[in-house]
Amino acid sequence: MSDVRIKYRDSRPESKENRDPSRLDFLYPPRMEMRNWIRSARKKADLTQEQLGEKLGVTKGNVSAWENGRHEPSYAQIQEISVVTKYPMPDSQPGASAMATLDSKDVAERVQEMLTETGMDAAAFAAKVEIPLERVESWLKGAAISIVEAVAIQNVFGYNSAWVLAHVGEKKAAIQYNDEYRPKALGKRKALAVVGMAQLGDNGFWAEVEYPVGHGDGYIDWPTTDPDAYAIECSGESMRPRIKHGEFVIIEPNHPFQPGDEVLVKSKNGRVMVKELAYKAAGRYTLLSVNESHGRITLEESEIDKIHYVAGIAKPSMWRPD
Repeated sequence: MSDVRIKYRDSRPESKENRDPSRLDFLYPPRMEMRNWIRSARKKADLTQEQLGEKLGVTKGNVSAWENGRHEPSYAQIQEISVVTKYPMPDSQPGASAMATLDSKDVAERVQEMLTETGMDAAAFAAKVEIPLERVESWLKGAAISIVEAVAIQNVFGYNSAWVLAHVGEKKAAIQYNDEYRPKALGKRKALAVVGMAQLGDNGFWAEVEYPVGHGDGYIDWPTTDPDAYAIECSGESMRPRIKHGEFVIIEPNHPFQPGDEVLVKSKNGRVMVKELAYKAAGRYTLLSVNESHGRITLEESEIDKIHYVAGIAKPSMWRPD
């Protein structure tokens, strides 16, 4: 293995023995061939980068980054590119084509299993998840399910998004769609210190400006049971419509989180992001942007300093001075 540092943010192991056994995000041909495969598939289908992005639910910038080698698509996205462009799956690794065939069959079986368990046909299922009927019909033929679609299925029906994507983990998420309604107490209203400000940085990332220890910028009154809860003021318009300029994100560091939750992520190099957690697999966190124009990001667990649960968003009128 080369000792030369790889310039890509989400570099993958060079050794085949170290590849992810979960089958979620590991079947990749060599890095230099993947971007060529994507470009060839797109041109074969006579699509522009923008047109391919629209079909995949990503931006033109995402497609451009894939073709330039700055980022790489997930295995599910590779499958979807193959389906959309009618271009053969890359098979430069032994057994990759066979695995893709098996996985396509597996997707159809999982979707049919969900239809049977929910008692719905494809049209009713699509309407409930608020996606086109054609997408569900394509899954029944083996087309890949996107990360956004898997999270939507989890939010509506309670199926674990990782299981929906690649048959990984438990079928049902920790909190299921048909769980008995057991409301939790909100907790006593507390004065949460505003400990810093989150501002938009390069490439859609957020940079945190923390105040000195013992100082802050006022308080937010908020009901919580977390003794370590705090607030961060958000600046800028990049997270509209979910979070507006001047609003405050309420963070509960002791609250557990799961796929579909919004979380504050701080990497070891100082970047701070408010993202939606898609899933965790093979030591990697895949995060979705609240503002879809910024796309998704994957971080190694070793790159992350902390992940804290986002409990809510407070309006500026809830702020009070020291």
